[in-house]
Amino acid sequence: MAMTKAEAEGVARLFLTDYPGALELAYKFRDNTAQLYGPRAVEVPQDMKGGYLPKETIAPNGRTYRGRVDIPLENVQDARDLLITLRHEVLGHYGANTFAPAEKRALLDGVIAGREEPTLKPLWDDINERYAGTSLDMRAEEVIALQSEGIAPRHHVGNDQVQQRGQQSFKETCIARVRPMGADDLHNIVCMVAQGLHDRTRTQQTFPEINELFRRDNTMEPKKPFHEVVAEKLIEQLKAGTAPWQKPWQPGEPNSLMPMNPTTGKRYKGINAIHLMAQGRDDSRWMTYKQAAAAGAQVRKGEKGTPVQYWKFSEEQDKLDDQGRPVRDANGEKIKETVQLERPRVFFATVFNGEQIDGLPPQQIKPKAEQQWDAVERAEHILQASGAKITHAAGDRAFYRPSTDSITLPEKSQFESADRYYATALHELGHWTGHPSRLDRDLAHPFGSEGYAKEELRAEISSMIVGDELGIGHDPEQHAAYVGSWIKALQDDPLEIFRASSDAEKIHDYVLAFEQVQVQEQDQAQQQEKELAMQPTNIDNLPGRLVDRLADNGIMSRPDAEVTSALRDLHTGTEATRAIDIQALNEASEKAFGFTLPADWIGQVQVQGNVMEGEGDDQHVTSAASLGVEPQFYGVYARREDGTHQWLADFDGEQQADELAQRLAAVDAYAEVNDVERAAKLARVHEERVRRDPNSTDEDISAAKEARKDAEMTVMLNDQDLQNRIAEHEREQQEQAQGATAAPAQQKAEREYINVPFKEKDEAKGLGARWDRQQQSWYVPPGVDTAPFAKWAQGAATAAAEPQAAQQATQGQEQAQKPAQARQYLAVPYAERGEAKAAGALWDKAAKSWYAGPRADMAKLERWNPDNVSAQQGPAMTPREEFAQAMRSAGLFVGQRPDGDHPIMDGKKHRVPVDGGKSGTLDGFYVGHLDGHPAGRIINNKTGTDITWKSKGYALSDEEKAKLQAEAATKLAEREAAQEQAHEATAQRVGRQMATLAPIEQPTPYLEAKGIKPQAGVLTDKEGQKTYIPVFDADGKQWAMQYIQEDGTKRFAKDSKKEGCFHPVGGMDALAAAPALVISEGYATAASNSEALGFATVAAFDSGNLPHVARALHEKYPDKPIIIAGDDDKAQELERGYNPGRAKAEEAAKAVGGKAIFPIFAPGEQAGDPKGFTDFNDLANKSELGREGVQRQVSTAVGKVLVDVGQQEKAQRIDQEQKREQKQEQRPRRAAKIG
Repeated sequence: MAMTKAEAEGVARLFLTDYPGALELAYKFRDNTAQLYGPRAVEVPQDMKGGYLPKETIAPNGRTYRGRVDIPLENVQDARDLLITLRHEVLGHYGANTFAPAEKRALLDGVIAGREEPTLKPLWDDINERYAGTSLDMRAEEVIALQSEGIAPRHHVGNDQVQQRGQQSFKETCIARVRPMGADDLHNIVCMVAQGLHDRTRTQQTFPEINELFRRDNTMEPKKPFHEVVAEKLIEQLKAGTAPWQKPWQPGEPNSLMPMNPTTGKRYKGINAIHLMAQGRDDSRWMTYKQAAAAGAQVRKGEKGTPVQYWKFSEEQDKLDDQGRPVRDANGEKIKETVQLERPRVFFATVFNGEQIDGLPPQQIKPKAEQQWDAVERAEHILQASGAKITHAAGDRAFYRPSTDSITLPEKSQFESADRYYATALHELGHWTGHPSRLDRDLAHPFGSEGYAKEELRAEISSMIVGDELGIGHDPEQHAAYVGSWIKALQDDPLEIFRASSDAEKIHDYVLAFEQVQVQEQDQAQQQEKELAMQPTNIDNLPGRLVDRLADNGIMSRPDAEVTSALRDLHTGTEATRAIDIQALNEASEKAFGFTLPADWIGQVQVQGNVMEGEGDDQHVTSAASLGVEPQFYGVYARREDGTHQWLADFDGEQQADELAQRLAAVDAYAEVNDVERAAKLARVHEERVRRDPNSTDEDISAAKEARKDAEMTVMLNDQDLQNRIAEHEREQQEQAQGATAAPAQQKAEREYINVPFKEKDEAKGLGARWDRQQQSWYVPPGVDTAPFAKWAQGAATAAAEPQAAQQATQGQEQAQKPAQARQYLAVPYAERGEAKAAGALWDKAAKSWYAGPRADMAKLERWNPDNVSAQQGPAMTPREEFAQAMRSAGLFVGQRPDGDHPIMDGKKHRVPVDGGKSGTLDGFYVGHLDGHPAGRIINNKTGTDITWKSKGYALSDEEKAKLQAEAATKLAEREAAQEQAHEATAQRVGRQMATLAPIEQPTPYLEAKGIKPQAGVLTDKEGQKTYIPVFDADGKQWAMQYIQEDGTKRFAKDSKKEGCFHPVGGMDALAAAPALVISEGYATAASNSEALGFATVAAFDSGNLPHVARALHEKYPDKPIIIAGDDDKAQELERGYNPGRAKAEEAAKAVGGKAIFPIFAPGEQAGDPKGFTDFNDLANKSELGREGVQRQVSTAVGKVLVDVGQQEKAQRIDQEQKREQKQEQRPRRAAKIG
């Protein structure tokens, strides 16, 4: 029976709910094709199920649609048949038009190119049979539409990888064409399109006049992939004798033949070099459009670029911990790790030749420094350094014999020139590299064979590259015999030229490496000196001034070295010399760079792309990134101590700005006095240089990064401050042990020392106590009443020590005076630190106090003697106390817990409760280090507060605390508001979704697996496979939905509210009538309990939600008793020592004065399979006790609770309802499908 129009429109509405992006189309439902097309109905198949017209359509209501889908209802069997038809027409045909024209062309080409691929061939066979005689394009689009028929929302909705996979398949099979398209690729692409129509990110971009787009003859093939294009051009050139390696090239300037990029200074390699040379240009310079523009040149209008390709075999990704979260370093930065790609990625660029670009200067070939030798001399050095066995014989044969690993050449006198001799020798040396002990190529092929020709192709290409590198020329005359074999090899396998050019590059690198050996031997002494100078730890060991050491050893230019020397003088100078040092730095930097460096520059430089905004006097500079536009120029800025940036210079190009930044970074590094710190800075400079080099490999970048990390680790391990503090601490401990008895005896009559905890210091200070910097202790001054200080008295230990101290006063007096005489501490205000320093005061980092140095002017320092300062700062808190103060300010718990006294400063991660947090949850995170400079991190996951902490030796002020608390409160309020909005939006979304679902008539796979009958309130989709469980609060408002797949996989609607929400098995009205509230974790358990009890029960969905649901329902129904039917998670108890099911059930019962019950299985069942026997549903379906066991255990427990609370009548009602339920179950069940 055909569908009615109303039924079809209902199915269409459901489809558009899943794919709202398809609302741009009109949908026309008619009984047959005659009603759709009138007299033209004879032009379409009479059995067609649907058609897509991409032309603009105006509906009767006046609305304009971008296309139309026609459905003849007499050909549609049912709702499912209509749904498949809609997928075919909308996801398939309309989806293809959501690609831009060029992209759709590439998509159709990719589908056509894969028509013989085994997984795609069955689709093509079907389409070829049904659409015989139509164009390849039309059939390709029908293949896409046919694939789309099997796409459902479950294939793409909620999958974060859909877009990435679709884009990757599209690029690799349609754009780059590195492999033929398979069925998986087409599936990925169609899912990407479907997801775009689902979230409305895709819309029509191609607007054809007719349904068959880009019409062409059936015999025409799609655009060929890159390797086929390259191979075909080379085959043509081989036939004409004009392939790059077939052209003779006379000796001359080196590096004048091979294509190179003038922006990077690097030559193109492998197949890119061959492809560019095949273009027949005389200029060897090739660059992208942007590179030409950056150089002040312009590609001429109408010029066609040449594609080159690059492959990425590895990439950097965030390193993740066991929980899948990014791992961060001590600075909070994400740690990266290099991942080798299973499927390497290809990238394309379009380059233009220098002949196609206006404004480029004439090409100049500049020989490299190590190429200053004569070409013949260089070639001879390579042959000697290789160690190859070379013999000369009469005749004209030159060959490499693998069996003896030797090269045979004609006598030198037989060659018309030395260049020809060495070109031939290096060609044979190329074959020699293929020996198994070297590059290990397949050389075991007889002369004239295809394998022999392939090896000759590699040697010939490498000879061309090496000949250009050395400037000795290239003579291809001897290898004309192989042309036929080369043509055949490329015709049979176009990728052979890619492999050959890659191997040729390896031969080139292997051969030229021998030249490096000779260069290093010739310049060994000079190189060693230079390397020594470049070593950060040795730079200060060289003779002469710093300027001379840097300039004369080639480390940097003399003007830059002058700046470096001046900056170091400023760093190491005193207040008296500061003005002179600043003047010297200004003069040196002005001379070297054309600007003055700020005296408080901290060594950091920033390059920023800028634009000019405004007009006339209102013009100002703005960051291009902030406006989302291309920069007009690039500014270089130096960061100062106060965090501000000072402008230094502007450049037209980013490369120039980066070069200045690199120079300044080197200046800062070599100005560093500390050897270890300098090494770390130089490592950072090197890493940045490698990272910015476009020719750096992933391995180069990784090695530079590791070197930088090693250097920074060395800085931490060699922190002299840390070593000094350790030594100082040990010395003080020893001195205190030696003089512990004398010092109190001497000063007893004068000062009463007391033990004051840091948090009580203000109280003691208010009572008149003062701080003794020498003894690092609070004391009661003479004349002050000691009674108020009794709780801080040193007590019995001090009293017991007094007699001993008196007896040893004489011998201990000298020792007791040593600490005081060794270091006289001072009370120096921060604003006066410069004066104190000039008078000889030094800073004690451990005590965080100034003290008189060995050469101090005590007369000048006398005014800072603590006895002469009436008001002075109290002792600095210890790093642990300071960290604890910061934790409290962030709302984290501080104090004793079962796992220790927090904070625990051991450098490990710890979790603690937070203010206002849920009971039992640990929303606070911290890690504290005491090594070196104490530091740590504090996170309050409830408020969002995230603090990177470093010890400063002082506590947060009350104002700072208030600011932090205010910020935390604001963040918490903002987060709660945003969460409420998200919850409300989800509630509306799932509410609309309810209209597309239907009550369950036949058990879904999940209900069947759990052995439970359909209950009111639970829904399913039109396929009847998924289970949908609405989630309500105690007032009956629906907030969320739980989705259960066919395999039992569960998930909740995204951004939904779950805490305190539940599902009432049987409905809210039935729950209100229930005599008791029986709450379980999962729906299946609650349903089993409802079947056993005969009244509505509650599913809280997980153990953590049990207490929240129990409280919410207790508040709603205060007179109803509550029973928590919990899970017994024995498996987790055995593995982790914690049973969350029991713990949360008991917590929930306790919170509302209820009772917790748990399933009791038959002997041995739970012990044998603790994971399989946890809840009452398991008891009903897996245990030999069965449903009767559930009924006995649950009914008995509930009945007892009701009796205990005086609900005997309700208990009797339960019994009657159970009997009535049992009688109903015995009657035959009849079901009928309505509609």
